[in-house]
Amino acid sequence: MGYDIQKVAVVGGELFSTRRDGDGPPAVVLHMGPGFGAEMDIGIVEELDGVFETALPQQRGLPPSTLAGPRDIETHVADEIALLDHLGWDRAWFIGHAWGGHLAMHVAVAHPDRVSGLILLAPLGAVPDGGIAGLHEALVGRLTFEERGRLDSLLARQVDGDEDPTLMREIYATLWPSYSPTHGNVVPPGTIRIERPLPGEPDTMASVLAHFEAGTLAEGLPRLDIPALLIQGDGDPTPLSATIETAALLAGSSVKTIEGVGHFPWVERRGAVRELVIEFLQTSRA
Repeated sequence: MGYDIQKVAVVGGELFSTRRDGDGPPAVVLHMGPGFGAEMDIGIVEELDGVFETALPQQRGLPPSTLAGPRDIETHVADEIALLDHLGWDRAWFIGHAWGGHLAMHVAVAHPDRVSGLILLAPLGAVPDGGIAGLHEALVGRLTFEERGRLDSLLARQVDGDEDPTLMREIYATLWPSYSPTHGNVVPPGTIRIERPLPGEPDTMASVLAHFEAGTLAEGLPRLDIPALLIQGDGDPTPLSATIETAALLAGSSVKTIEGVGHFPWVERRGAVRELVIEFLQTSRA
């Protein structure tokens, strides 16, 4: 099976999305970030091939999707609803990785009638600070002495106001090995693409923090009545405690860990995520 490219009309332009047919229910896959390329998570689609009929949109901020703003939670949620409408899907599962998992929860809270269930892979958590501080600490703490020196040099340039567009890519490339417990077992798929802030418009993380303060997810998730599976590698730099705290807000949710893998379990142990998802779907339909 191949991929169909969809062009979805959204505020400010178009959202580009892949669509892949399957025998299972429809599902939207939301990639990590915010601000990374959707290609980072194309492996999730391949891991779940045939289990779902999937759409993987490139979120706004990186081509070929619109670069226009604002890039706040409300706009990202509206983009995903526009995708459902474009595809003719009344409801769909939302499968989100990291920031994509956080966004999936916001879609479910804002539009519970459009979400069949949630599958969250190492999500940015629902309650402050969602594990952000612990993630950053683990990413830096796993660096070698030489990598830490390089990171410090890059961060110093950032503090000094260096506007080199490649700087953030270099920072993330330095941190990337820390996403794996074996430090370097997972490499990014090609060049790391990162969106640039849009002058005069709110960025995504500012909106995330505002919603933490407002308690949007903490108050909204307990009202949902949908199945939810949260999956995390036991070597993921994202704190497992943040995932467990998030699951506690979702009635009837299930948390599963995969031994010996980090932030990309479908890459580090092919088939493990697929097995857990199939088992969960069978249980949730029983």
